[in-house]
Amino acid sequence: MQTGVDESKLELKVRRLTSGKGRTVIEIKGLPLNQAWCESLARDLKKALGVGGTFKNDYIEIHGEKIDKVTGFLDHKKIKWKKTGG
Repeated sequence: MQTGVDESKLELKVRRLTSGKGRTVIEIKGLPLNQAWCESLARDLKKALGVGGTFKNDYIEIHGEKIDKVTGFLDHKKIKWKKTGG
């Protein structure tokens, strides 16, 4: 993928959040400033996991209790990540 982002130098921050109604989302922060790359990563994640989600200003949101699958997907793409928060 030619997008001008050096994936080997990234370290994304992955955390699990719950909303007031008990819904769980996975938030991915620490993204590069390349919007096209971020949108592509969000699209690939949603497609691979079969879930909804979105790319907002500076983070990707993935719907559902899928933190293990998200981190597995990042490992597969050889992108470093770190679990933060709860």
